[in-house]
Amino acid sequence: SSSSSSFICSSFSFRPSRPTLAFTSQRGRLLERTIGTTITSRRAVMGPSSSAVPRASKSSLGTPLSQMLPECVYLDYNATTPIFPEVAEEMMPFLETHFGNPSSIHAYAKPCSEAIRLSRERVKLAIGAKSGQKEVLFTSCGTESDNRAIDVACDVFVNCSSNSCPHVITTEVEHPAVLVYLESEQKAKRLTYSLVPVDDEGVAKINEYKKQLEEFNERVCCVSIMQANNETGVIQPVRAFADLAKEMNPKIMVHTDAAQSFGKVRLNADDLNVDAITIVGHKIGAPKGIAALYMRESFLAERMKENGGADPYRSFLKGGGQEGGKRAGTENVLHIVGLGKACEIADEEFDAFVAHTKRMRDLLYDKLKASTKIGDRVYSNGPKDDAKRLPNTLSVAIKGVNAGALLVELKDQLAASAGAACHSNDDGGGAISSVLLAMRLEESLARGTLRLSVGRHTTEEEVSRAVEAIESAASRQIRS
Repeated sequence: SSSSSSFICSSFSFRPSRPTLAFTSQRGRLLERTIGTTITSRRAVMGPSSSAVPRASKSSLGTPLSQMLPECVYLDYNATTPIFPEVAEEMMPFLETHFGNPSSIHAYAKPCSEAIRLSRERVKLAIGAKSGQKEVLFTSCGTESDNRAIDVACDVFVNCSSNSCPHVITTEVEHPAVLVYLESEQKAKRLTYSLVPVDDEGVAKINEYKKQLEEFNERVCCVSIMQANNETGVIQPVRAFADLAKEMNPKIMVHTDAAQSFGKVRLNADDLNVDAITIVGHKIGAPKGIAALYMRESFLAERMKENGGADPYRSFLKGGGQEGGKRAGTENVLHIVGLGKACEIADEEFDAFVAHTKRMRDLLYDKLKASTKIGDRVYSNGPKDDAKRLPNTLSVAIKGVNAGALLVELKDQLAASAGAACHSNDDGGGAISSVLLAMRLEESLARGTLRLSVGRHTTEEEVSRAVEAIESAASRQIRS
């Protein structure tokens, strides 16, 4: 996507090349904020008595953030990112000044409704959507987006084929947001599903996928495959999966969970040939509690024609007409603004971010391998081909070490995971990851696997400290 285009609506201007936000209320008062400068006016609604927002510094790649604990190195960016300073600054007026309900028509509502529109446009630009105001739906989290995409696909199928039970194909290394949801829905007899196995590098097997398409044939309503795995960083063949599905039946909805890949690998709806995409705010520098679901408008429009115009969004939240009638409930303006800004940053910094995180990840692995104490026990999990894994993610095994116990010992010095943080154990993730089991990794390596994920603000000094801490703790385990 391009960051040089402009989006203009009434009394509102957005040019990604100059991150300036301007709101003009019905009374003609102006709130203008440019990154790196002090906000000198917050009077768009509240009037001249409002005090100025404190200055917030612009952050940059490889620059430590003030909120990080100096004694604890953060290498858990795949679990969550800190809120980037530019994102926090963009959100601040909607925390302190602009409180209006975006569904209202008065001056208090205008800045909020316009901010939602801008954020939707920013998401649209970042993922290559064609009609962002219709196709981008704001949700509360990646789990909701994943659940919602599959639910819509099943609803459309049932409305068109009432005599058959919808079938969903996914992979055995998906996030629980997909796997647990499918298991629950199958128990309730609302759908059936099948899992495509992966090879020993963690890549979904195309031939096995073809067999499942042929086996379940006309019952297949949805194919859901993550763009990249949250634990290993393995990039999946989304385009190949999508093309095969569409060749067999253009009515199959293809969904990709891009929660972990967005901002790290190129993401474009047309290039991937997908109908639905999940992105998540707290993975890219926005707050927790906000995500988005892209749903291709043309795909849904055709399916609605086939089923007599039945609403494919009939379930989940019912109530008001927010989000174009697709998700009831007053919009979370503050967090939507944060997600929009984070998407803009991800789009603009993409090349520099990839180069920086790849350098930090490779430095991390090289230092571990070069260790005279543990280097001969260190193994990298996943593809040997660098193009098939995320630039920021290192799934690394230390043979003979219990990764969970190591992380517990280092909890005040190192923030990392032994598995996915959102479903690991209290012992730091000592149980073997289902993803590693699916890859058929030998037990001694699986139990010793650490997920080390670097990010926008990781530094060389942090990498060196992390390696020293891991080396020391692992050596003690080996000796004992």
